[in-house]
Amino acid sequence: MKQVALGAGLATEVLRNATPLDNPLVQAYVNRIGSRLATQIPGNPFPFTFTVLAGNSSSLTNEPVALPGGPIFVPAALILAAKDEAEFAGMLAHAMVHISERHATRASTRGAIANQATIPVIFMGGWTGYGVRQASAVVPASALQFQRTFETEADVLAVKMMWLADFDPSALVRYIGRVQESSPGTTSRVFSPLPTREERVSRMETEIQKLPERTYAAPDPNEFETIQAEVRRAPIAERPQLKNDADAERPTLRRQN
Repeated sequence: MKQVALGAGLATEVLRNATPLDNPLVQAYVNRIGSRLATQIPGNPFPFTFTVLAGNSSSLTNEPVALPGGPIFVPAALILAAKDEAEFAGMLAHAMVHISERHATRASTRGAIANQATIPVIFMGGWTGYGVRQASAVVPASALQFQRTFETEADVLAVKMMWLADFDPSALVRYIGRVQESSPGTTSRVFSPLPTREERVSRMETEIQKLPERTYAAPDPNEFETIQAEVRRAPIAERPQLKNDADAERPTLRRQN
């Protein structure tokens, strides 16, 4: 499948610029949460894979990097930024929707982006600073409009996925409401790949109200705290050195200030 091959190639590029977290306990935990969510995507053709990346919030975004065909890279900073398991699961669900709904290649097919090499720039997120400025420099404004539409779709479907998987979907609302910056100025909104925080929160709250009421299973809070402690103990990984000057021209995953 073309999307799987594309994602595999892009994943190689991600690993040229980031280092996996060497902690089997953390990796197993993320795999388990991802598998629990994946069962709620009927007919999903993509083999999701989850790789936790070492680093801190100054070098990586606080949301997963979702690539076509199934690869998902989870920055350690996201695990630390989440207040509980449900918040973390919500962000993972959001990334999985981007893949299952083929957002990256749908944008490409519509001619919204110049070429597939820009996909990692756009679909790695960016409300913590990376992605907004760089994406606006390499793609037309129409592409960012598609991205905002896809972000809204990912929010809505992630809420439903969380409900089906027995995670409280209001946790995703809490995370976005806390982490995403408040509404930017008019110029910033035009060049942002994200809807405003207020728009996202309002839309998700509306979708949650449509869901049948249920009592969610209470996870063991100590487990998530243990996973966070494991992440904190991990050494801070330096960005791998590029092999040559030509490689230095490729898009990187480093946050730009």
